Amino acid sequence: MPIKRRPTKSAVSVSLPPADSPFLGFLEQDRVPSPQERLTIQEMLTEKAAYLAHLNSKVPKRRTGRKIPRQLRVELEHTRRSIKYHQALISPWRRLPVEIMSEIFLFTLLDIGEDGPASVWWEDDRNGTLLLCKICRLWREIAISTPALWNILSFNLHDVSRPLDWVSTWLERSRSLPLYLQVVWNDRALPDVINPVISLFASHLHHIAGLWIDGLDIEDHEIVNNIESYPRPTFPPIESPSAPILSTLGVDLPPGSNWDWISAACKTSPCLSSLTTSQFSFDWFPVANLTKLHFFDPVSIATLLQVLEQAPHLQDISVDIKGPSTTSSSGSVLVMAAVSTLEITSADDHLGPFLDQVAFPQLKDFSIHQLTRWPDAELHSFLTRSSCALRALDLYDIEINETEIITTLRHKACDMLESLGVSECNPPLNLLLQHLTYDHHDREFPNPRLKTIELGDVLSEDGLVAELAESRVAPVIELRPDVSVPDCLERLRISFMVTPGQTHVVTHQDDWMRLSMLQQVWPEFEVDSDNQS
Repeated sequence: MPIKRRPTKSAVSVSLPPADSPFLGFLEQDRVPSPQERLTIQEMLTEKAAYLAHLNSKVPKRRTGRKIPRQLRVELEHTRRSIKYHQALISPWRRLPVEIMSEIFLFTLLDIGEDGPASVWWEDDRNGTLLLCKICRLWREIAISTPALWNILSFNLHDVSRPLDWVSTWLERSRSLPLYLQVVWNDRALPDVINPVISLFASHLHHIAGLWIDGLDIEDHEIVNNIESYPRPTFPPIESPSAPILSTLGVDLPPGSNWDWISAACKTSPCLSSLTTSQFSFDWFPVANLTKLHFFDPVSIATLLQVLEQAPHLQDISVDIKGPSTTSSSGSVLVMAAVSTLEITSADDHLGPFLDQVAFPQLKDFSIHQLTRWPDAELHSFLTRSSCALRALDLYDIEINETEIITTLRHKACDMLESLGVSECNPPLNLLLQHLTYDHHDREFPNPRLKTIELGDVLSEDGLVAELAESRVAPVIELRPDVSVPDCLERLRISFMVTPGQTHVVTHQDDWMRLSMLQQVWPEFEVDSDNQS
């Protein structure tokens, strides 16, 4: 026989308001008490609080083992319920105008900027809106009448437990506001579920500002080898699509998917400025107005150069380039005056040939990932030709030695560097740590504007990291008259490589002790570590 659970106090207080209250029904009627009624309610609360204290004094002590008499339990529950009900009646939020409540509700959502959420893919953002609708009838009415609560929708189709007919209602509540929509599915999704959702999204193209479709959420390598069985949308093309305000698009579809409606929508959008995609074709996507372009899959140097020639306003590029090597259509160096952020990967070592073809005078944030050969000469030529002033440099998973890193940091383009990241590169890093440490024998402070240093999988002598931090957070030496005053290091993120048979606690005991002391003296200095014990 199943156990019968008693209702919780919160459930009782909501479902059973005190029947003897002279203000019964105020919450249900969304009626706000008048000033005189508020005064009466406050007097009632004072009396009931005193009566509750009196009842509590009659409750037997636990150590006596005596049970609370039934009548006393009833009185206690009734009094507590009455207090909660009347406190809710005079709650400050009930006096707020609806417009203010709407603005407060909007703080439960993601921050949607001009290009949509900060990340390419974001988590489900429905919970806050749905919770607001469950508090009371007044809150539900305010939420439903606030279109900005309903113009962002993200969900996955991995495991749909109930019909998705609510999606249409959700989008209708956004009225005419720009929509930001995302849908994700993996191999467990069914085409019968995918098609109606994407068709519904497509029917709202006329007021979609940001659209993200991740139909290739693969974690199982076996599925990659059997991609033909992966679910893909098969709905028919949409007649006369129009996307007048579509500015941000992120799309990753399985091979063989129908792209017609997406490419048709892009071609009708005069303001498509941000594109993230795995499969790229000039026939699908117009690039003339792009300011942000991220490629998931490798693209050839020829394709990338062609994109750059047709997209003069590009500011943010993330790309994995592949061969063969080629030159721009003009045969000369392509100067991109607007590019400020570049994240580039080249597993087959074609970074050097690409850098030989371009110049980015306004480049500020430069990330280089996954190289098996460091293009030292080509990189230095590129930095010199661009005459840029880097603000951030990130090196990840690269076959590079310390000397090559130090040579790069000594380039004039790194004089104003504020952030440096080096992770999963060839250890050890003793020379790099010594370079970044100010020594009074040096004429100049190395990279004096560094505020953030992130070093991953470091193999170094104990004490070198702490010495670096001490020299940059609180220099105890006098700077030479011809040396500019450096910025203080604000954040150090470090993880040490642990050698077999040893632990980081043993090998870097001096580092951790001195870094801890430095943080105590300089609390504004932040140390973050993945493997500190």
